[in-house]
Amino acid sequence: MAAPLALAAVMFMAAACGAGGSGDPSVSPSLRPTARPATAAVDDINGALASAQCAAKVKTLRMTVSGPLNDTAKSGKAYMEKAHPGLTVEITSTATTYTQIVQQISADAAAGRNTDLAVAGFDLLPTFVQQLDAQELAPRLLRASYDQRFTVLGKVGKQLYTVPQQVSVPVLLYNSDMLAKAGVDPKSLTDTVGVIAAADRIKAALPGVQPIDLPTGDQFGQWFLNTIAGSKGANIQNAEGRPNFATDAARAAAGFLAKVGTYGPQSKTPTDALVRFGFGRQTAMTGASINSVVPGLRALEQQGKGSFPLGAVPIPVLPGGTQHPVAGGNGLVVLATDRCQNEMATELMVSLLAPDVVAAGVEAVSYLPVDVEAANRLVPLYQRFPQLVPFNAMVDSLVRAPYWAGARGGEVPTLASDAVQKIIMGADPVATLTELQSQAENLTQ
Repeated sequence: MAAPLALAAVMFMAAACGAGGSGDPSVSPSLRPTARPATAAVDDINGALASAQCAAKVKTLRMTVSGPLNDTAKSGKAYMEKAHPGLTVEITSTATTYTQIVQQISADAAAGRNTDLAVAGFDLLPTFVQQLDAQELAPRLLRASYDQRFTVLGKVGKQLYTVPQQVSVPVLLYNSDMLAKAGVDPKSLTDTVGVIAAADRIKAALPGVQPIDLPTGDQFGQWFLNTIAGSKGANIQNAEGRPNFATDAARAAAGFLAKVGTYGPQSKTPTDALVRFGFGRQTAMTGASINSVVPGLRALEQQGKGSFPLGAVPIPVLPGGTQHPVAGGNGLVVLATDRCQNEMATELMVSLLAPDVVAAGVEAVSYLPVDVEAANRLVPLYQRFPQLVPFNAMVDSLVRAPYWAGARGGEVPTLASDAVQKIIMGADPVATLTELQSQAENLTQ
């Protein structure tokens, strides 16, 4: 495989295995992640453990995860089977999407194979609660080092059902060499006006290079629209959980996306966008998830000659707005209703959130660290890749991913992303959002 192609491949491959790092007290404080200790009282500093009675009774635990999380799941399996001789942890990891995980759990249940622990995408939490019997979780069951700020992302109403495991935010990646040749200061990319000005300079200075590429597939269209609109306090879902696509902020965000579309064809999928950016050198800036940053930086280090310095900034805000990124990613949800199965599944969940497991995952795929001790172990990573440091400061401003009510509410994210694609391809932003609002209201009845 050629080096540039390897770069493109690595940038969108997700892995969650590897050795955890160790802290380095000599590192500059500015490189330390801004995590703070958990504030909730805990039953045990190391998290919940099953009772001896339940440990003796339970012989099988079933866990369903997505393929990229298989190695993390195996670490939990190894721990549980060593801690409880005679226990077998069965892992199902054939799903490649969060929706497929739901389908797998339902199919297994119909066949008499109940799932005890699963991975849940944040936007599918109501499905797990309403259809898959997700069990309530108490924050006190988590390790003392778990960063409790993340728990808001796993709540339905006021109750915690999912413990966030991998948390992502949208980012704008850029080729520093291209920006320098165009006379663009990366500090100007903080808002949509600055990004458009940068795109104009790149277009004028670098013929043949598309200034910017924002993919719309895999629900990235909704993610970008929601995060940009939310920077002015008007996310696409209001406080009552209803569609909110017709606000001035949403229209302004759509106007920015429409302008982006004038610079050239925007990729359908995030993978396509990363290939064009990292392999083809066809674009100077591209929208992505933060989990592509470390793989991309590591691949560029290995590439050597011919590589380029990779920069990363948050998705821009609207003029006068502030960063309130919509969280992407997943968490762990306990589905076991039997008391002993539930206790053992909870212990398995806690093991999957061990600091070393969290740190190893972030070293491979740069999600935000959900554990304070893990974040401290990751200081050498942030020293090596300071591009990640600003994102750790965004935890307090994270916004919960929207999940939509109604029998057909699950169709809204795809509908919204399709609307963004239409806008990027030239459809009138206001008319398209108005139509989207009406469609979303009907689907969420």
